[in-house]
Amino acid sequence: MEKLDLCNVIEIEKIRKILINEPDLLSLFEIMILVCNSRINQDKAVSRLPIERCIEPDLSDHESDEESI
Repeated sequence: MEKLDLCNVIEIEKIRKILINEPDLLSLFEIMILVCNSRINQDKAVSRLPIERCIEPDLSDHESDEESI
């Protein structure tokens, strides 16, 4: 699977342009991007999937629809 990279998000570039005159904030932002990229790409083992209840929807038959008219 291809790894996700937040640098490909358009808004990230916009934020960088805004922070260009604030080197400390820009540096902090870059570190945050690195941490986020690392976390979103971590493989997490799933011990078991949760059991979901299967609830059947109430379907009407066509005859009862015609009776209500």
